[in-house]
Amino acid sequence: MSKKRLLVPEARHALEEFKMEIANEFGVNDPRHLASKHTGLIVRDLVEMGEKQLINKK
Repeated sequence: MSKKRLLVPEARHALEEFKMEIANEFGVNDPRHLASKHTGLIVRDLVEMGEKQLINKK
């Protein structure tokens, strides 16, 4: 399976919006120009959001 393939293709639009929102928070106009430091912070935030969602479901 390709790493770039989304498991839920309908989520692509939401993911792109999220990328733009995060890029804007870092003062970057294009998410493709984020530094690895930024992407690490984004992953950390996504994991934190996922953990909170799992906790709230219990």
